[in-house]
Parts: sequence; structure tokens; C-alpha cells
Amino acid sequence: MNAVLALILLAGGGAACYQPMRWLVESWLVNPYYQHGFIVALASAALAGYKIVNSKPVENPTRQWLYFLAAGVVLYLIGWAMGLNYLKTVPVFFLLLAVAYLFENRVPAHSLRFPLLFPILAIPIPFLPELTAFLQFAMAGLSTGILQIFGYEIIAEGALVHLPNATFLIAEPSSGIQSLIALLTLMIPVVYFSKTTPRKKIFLYLLIVPVAMLGNLLRIVTLFLVGYYYGEATAADFWHDQGNILFFTSTITFLLILWYLIIYGFKFPNAKRV
Repeated sequence: MNAVLALILLAGGGAACYQPMRWLVESWLVNPYYQHGFIVALASAALAGYKIVNSKPVENPTRQWLYFLAAGVVLYLIGWAMGLNYLKTVPVFFLLLAVAYLFENRVPAHSLRFPLLFPILAIPIPFLPELTAFLQFAMAGLSTGILQIFGYEIIAEGALVHLPNATFLIAEPSSGIQSLIALLTLMIPVVYFSKTTPRKKIFLYLLIVPVAMLGNLLRIVTLFLVGYYYGEATAADFWHDQGNILFFTSTITFLLILWYLIIYGFKFPNAKRV
């Protein structure tokens, strides 16, 4: 009976979600912010396979598949009504999880929650152009404000920033959205698989966005300082690329340090008193 129901769900869901899934694959091919989508999908599939092999199913099946199916249907209908591909694509992964729960006496469905829902991070979020534009203006205003506090002659006009000897445009890559998406994709699994309390995990999740934005803001401030002292050419040709690498790796390192300190404090994990 469950096998027949699973086939019906997969057939119906496949027909309803064909267009959103096609949109998702095309986005992974052309959207520079989400070209890591194929890597996320492969990693999720590999992790799901590992969980199936190494985890034990429950002895007493539940009806949780109904909850995931209902949530997926509601999201799909909202997405269809609003014309949002994002909300029409998310239910695909809820559907897969619902099918897994249909066989939770054979498959460790609870252990598959993260592998099957993690690809949601690789779905392009709605209103991305508007969010990117907002961050462009915000980064321009905040970076100039910081430097003005220290007495630098710098003015922001929208996303354009004017120094006495140079003019910079806070373009889309400098908005910070790309590094934010990458950091979320990298750090959420680290936090999720950490052996700590739910409260600490929630706190660490909440830290990712502000730390990512702060790292990008500091990168832009240093770019303007290089331009102020060494000229626009040096800032644009050298520091722009080198600074991207430096601050992205520094932000990851800082987040990992925070993760370690919040979970373990100043003690080494598994340390024993002598």
C-alpha cells in the first residue's frame, strides 16, 4: 500500500514540479550566485546514501509523512498563486522526505531530514535583484560613514563612492550577497552536525548573516583606504581581487573560531583532567 502511495506522490509531484525543477537546473547553470547548486545536490545525495546505510529505521512508524506532504502542498499553492518559482521548488524536497517517511520502518527517514532539505539553500531566493540593490546602497553608505567618522573626505551617491582621487562603484558582487550565500552553505552543515545544545545551534545560525555582512563591509572599507592612499588603479587591479580572497577566508576562519568558542569554550574537545 505504501509503495503504491509513494508512486502516486512521486508521479503527481513530478508532474506538478517539472517546470520549477527545470527552472532550478537552469538557474544553477547561469546564475553566478547559485552555480554551486550541483555540488550541493551531489553532497546531499552522498550524505543521504551514507545515512541510509549507517542509520537504523524506527520500529514503530509514525504519520509524519502527512505533515511534510501538507507543508509541501501549501507552499506550492502559495508559490503558484504568487508566481514564485522558489515556493514551487521547495515542495520537491518536502515531497521526497514525505516519501522517505512512508517507509520509515525500512529507511531511516529521521536521519534523512538534513540531506533532503539541505538543497533548499541552493534554490535562488525571490527578489534577489532587489535585495542585492539594497545591499549595494547599504554597503556604500555604511563604509563611507565609517571613514567619515575618522575624518576622510569621502561621499556616497547611491552606489557610487567618491574619494578625492578616485571613484568606486559598489557593484553587485560587492553587495555581499554572494559571499553570504556561500557562507550559509558552508557553515549550516558545520553547525547542524555539531554535538551541542539546540540553543547554541540557533545562536550560531543567527551569527552567520551579521558576521558575513561585517566581513564584506570591512573589505569595502579597506578597498577605499587603498584607493585613498595608493590610487584607484592599485585598489581596483590588485586589492579588489586579493582582498576578496583574504576577507572571505578570514570570515570563514572567524566563524569557525566563534563556533569553537561557543561550543567548547576555551577547553579542548574531549579534554580530560589529569
